[in-house]
Amino acid sequence: MSRSPASEARRAEREERKAARRVRSELRRSESAARHEERRRAHDAERARRKVEREAHIAERRTESAAHRAQRELAQAERRAKRRAKREQREAVRTLQRDQRPEPLDARTQIKLALKALDAILVAVEKTAWQVRELGESVRSAWSGEGEPSDNVRQLRKAIDWPKRIARLGQSGLVLGRVGAAYRLHTTRAAFMTREGATLARAALHEDSARRLYELSIKQGGAFLKLGQMLSSRPDLLPEPYVRWLGKLQDAAPPVSYAVIRDAVESELGQKLEEVFASFDEAPLASASIGQVHRASLRDGRQVAVKVQRPQIGELVALDMDLLEIFVRALAQNLPGLDFDTIIRETRAMVSAELDYEREAELTSMLSSYFQSDAQIHVPQVIQATPRLLITALMPGQKITDVLDRLAAAGNQPQLSALLARVLEAYARQVLEVGVFQADPHPGNMLATDEGALTVLDFGCAKEVEPARRLMLLDLIAATVMRDTAGMTDAMVALGFVMKSGTREGVQALACAALSQMSLASETGFVSQLQMVSGIASFGRHLEGDPIARLPEEFVMLGRVFGTLSGLFVHYRPDLAATRSVLPIVMTALMQRRAA
Repeated sequence: MSRSPASEARRAEREERKAARRVRSELRRSESAARHEERRRAHDAERARRKVEREAHIAERRTESAAHRAQRELAQAERRAKRRAKREQREAVRTLQRDQRPEPLDARTQIKLALKALDAILVAVEKTAWQVRELGESVRSAWSGEGEPSDNVRQLRKAIDWPKRIARLGQSGLVLGRVGAAYRLHTTRAAFMTREGATLARAALHEDSARRLYELSIKQGGAFLKLGQMLSSRPDLLPEPYVRWLGKLQDAAPPVSYAVIRDAVESELGQKLEEVFASFDEAPLASASIGQVHRASLRDGRQVAVKVQRPQIGELVALDMDLLEIFVRALAQNLPGLDFDTIIRETRAMVSAELDYEREAELTSMLSSYFQSDAQIHVPQVIQATPRLLITALMPGQKITDVLDRLAAAGNQPQLSALLARVLEAYARQVLEVGVFQADPHPGNMLATDEGALTVLDFGCAKEVEPARRLMLLDLIAATVMRDTAGMTDAMVALGFVMKSGTREGVQALACAALSQMSLASETGFVSQLQMVSGIASFGRHLEGDPIARLPEEFVMLGRVFGTLSGLFVHYRPDLAATRSVLPIVMTALMQRRAA
């Protein structure tokens, strides 16, 4: 039976619909499979990512754990080294105490030094008396017209200054003689007293003698005041009353009246005070032996420090240096063999250089430019200078010992140590990198801020070191840090150390003696006053055997600088090793030297 066309059409339509359904079903299955495959791949990728993260986290923890272990081991090693160093230091003190009774040794040493000073004073007075007698004969001859006219004029001018010389020497000799006599009497009385009684009597004697020296320095002024300031910076060698009394001299010299200061400023500037300054404090910021500093503001608003030289201070310093030379030469016979000619010549030159404010301005500008980019070490900028007037930027901060005392009282040892490390860095860089160093580092010449920044002031007493000499100093310091005796000897010979024997072996023996005294201080501590006195005595005995015939001139001022700094370090006992602090500066200088 044949189908009708309509029936065939319906059947074809049904087949088409079935085919379409099959196609759609296949598409849905394909899409579902694709989505499933995509989800599986994403899941696998996430699992792989998490696995990588877990492995990285585990590796990071292992690395941190290893670093922590290394830090713990390093800290433990440092603690063990500190404990070992402290044990060795205590053992050294116990050994010294067994061999020598500490208190009597310390007392006898201080009293013997005072008695030697007394003997020197008597020799100086005697020598001065003979010089006066000779001068009297010369003046008598000049007055009677004998001899050349020019010689007669010189003798008469010289005679005019001698009354001042005799008066100052007489006043100083009387006070120092009384101090020496008191110590000599104490030596006798102590033999009949108990140990406790002798200790109390000696403490009272130190207090009274320190007060007398303070009053003498205030009264005499000039170079006597400068010497008192220098001694106040040596708590490692002087008893506490001397440091306390003489420490008052740092910023407390008798001030010059404002009227005199105003006249001096106007004379130097050639202008009225009001034409230059918007304000000028009548009370001084500081009053020192040679100059006086006042706070002021310029017409443009800048805050400045105005340093004015004391009137007639040049004549007084020249007179005092002559008297101190007589005293030092008289004392020389009781001191270890040293090159006193170089010491006297260099000290006279440096004290005289402090009177030249234009030279001070030049050196201050040089160091201010050098440290300009340093965030922690500063030198004031120079505004204007004349031979007797110096205007610099006013720097923030407090006297460094005030800051150190406050940190010590608060138990802030890390910040105290960091500040003293910065002081050591500042002076090491001045010597090794710049070739100009401030040679009077008493506390009044250093300011510190609460943030730990350091400002170095007053470059009147400064020493310049030529480049070739600076390289020799670098060799010496590097050899000293490395405890290389042969290298020290080579550098000392090159610098010009000459012993009385004239031999290289003598210089080498001096280097060995210096290193042996340095070994008194461990890498993490500083020697006590008793150890310092004993070490100086031992070093002095070595010098008596083969004294220094010629001393390089730089070492007079370097000895003053690092002797003063050592007093600060011994007094505050920072938690740092000097050699480790200086070593990076030495290595940098050595690398710059090789690069050049």
